[in-house]
Amino acid sequence: MTIKQDKVTGVLAKHPFVITALLVLVVLIATGMQLSGNAACCALMVCGYILVAGYGFYLKKAKMLTDEALVTLLFALGFVMRLGYTLYTGLYTRQCDLGEFEEGVYNTWHSGYIIFVKENWTIPNFDVRDMGEFYHPPFHYFVSALFLKICELFMPKGTHNYEVLQALSFLWTQYALIMIYKVVKLIGIKKESRVTAAFVISAFPAFTLMSASINNDILSILLFFTGFYFGLKWYQEGSWKNIIPAALSIGFGMMTKLSIGMIAFPLGFLFVVKLIRDLMNRSEKKAGLTSFLQLVVFAVICAPLGLWYQVRNYLKFGVPFTYVLRSDNIYQDLSRYSPVQRIFGFYGFPIEDYYMNLGSDGEQDYNIFIAQIKTALFGGENCRDDFTMSMAGYALLLVFLALIVISLIGMVYTVITLKKRKSLWEDLSLIVLAIAQTVSVVSFSLSYPHICSQDFRYSTPFLLCGTVFLLRAGEIKIPGTKEDSAAKFIKVLSLAFFALAILFYTILWTYVKGEVLVVDPV
Repeated sequence: MTIKQDKVTGVLAKHPFVITALLVLVVLIATGMQLSGNAACCALMVCGYILVAGYGFYLKKAKMLTDEALVTLLFALGFVMRLGYTLYTGLYTRQCDLGEFEEGVYNTWHSGYIIFVKENWTIPNFDVRDMGEFYHPPFHYFVSALFLKICELFMPKGTHNYEVLQALSFLWTQYALIMIYKVVKLIGIKKESRVTAAFVISAFPAFTLMSASINNDILSILLFFTGFYFGLKWYQEGSWKNIIPAALSIGFGMMTKLSIGMIAFPLGFLFVVKLIRDLMNRSEKKAGLTSFLQLVVFAVICAPLGLWYQVRNYLKFGVPFTYVLRSDNIYQDLSRYSPVQRIFGFYGFPIEDYYMNLGSDGEQDYNIFIAQIKTALFGGENCRDDFTMSMAGYALLLVFLALIVISLIGMVYTVITLKKRKSLWEDLSLIVLAIAQTVSVVSFSLSYPHICSQDFRYSTPFLLCGTVFLLRAGEIKIPGTKEDSAAKFIKVLSLAFFALAILFYTILWTYVKGEVLVVDPV
């Protein structure tokens, strides 16, 4: 039976970036990214959920609820949840190394860097090792400073509203999730599995946390997945219209955060594969030369954009290319734990404790992978002393652990069945990405033995790999069951993950943190 196409969800699916930008602009104008009272934010979310769900029921009744329409509605629900979260999350709540905004004050945090650029419109002309977060490349800070300047044109003279910067973070987050979903589609995931992918991606908790966080993480993540998308498109189509956006995305991504350069492993793998195949293509002799020239242009664009700041700092001040700010906080320090403990040391997880232990209460999360799981769901938030939040968090964690186990099974299954796949090289690139990201996480966490070094916001490529391998696991035929039983089970589990993520971050505003007894870490 042919299902009619709904015009509203059709337009949303066709123009997600434009529609999202317009909606964020409306919110910015209406609220200035501030809404009086947490209850008002909750009411906004509930009304949004009812509106989207109601439209979904209408489509179902009218027999227009296609899989693509359902995916669009799931992303709309995620949009509503993150919007409410961003509005009820204050400027200095759940931030990462933000500091405080003050005109004329250049503190060593992200806020000081933004103010410095806003008032001087120049890059730091000093040894960045003396100024904390100033070691980061400047793209995010120039974008933020320009956005503040534009917003201040519409404010009374001499007034400032730094919360408008959350509009940028919120927009980048929505765009990043859309790009991840587009990559999933491009890799060749079947239509019937895309709803499951949307359940996992559209409300993923780490991205909810970043939607209100004013630092350079989410912009770099958006540019990473944009670069990966266009690089993958170039591998499949080999056109100039893909290789140039890939180069620009990765170049500006590295100008936002140098760690984005890790994309060289999966994309470099695909680029080499394509170049070799085109050079060996006897029926089209020019294919190899064209691919070679396109890769040269890619390097000419990407390398200078991505590395000029590090080269300049090295030549002028001797700053090492891989310099990273170290924490001097005793509660962050994990140096007393051995590499074996950091990788293989398990300690009552998840039964005894499933929120991050940040050291101030005497306990620390030192296992890299446990910390990755916790921060993927909760960041550094700790809701231990609230029964409702704790139960919602615990249920979310259990479902997430099940998805991780299935995803690992799916990865093994993908490796075993590689030869049978049309997407052989694309799947191999994801395996390269997963391995490179794992090595990066472990080496970074051991080189910089701080709790914050283990945060999932440094490991977001795992979401792409994990989602694809999760869907691959749905292809496994379980003896004695129907052919699609594995896929249906994974879909139900993913739905539970989506619902629990929505629930947790819808009610997080109700949580009031109790008094914390600060003791030395043991």
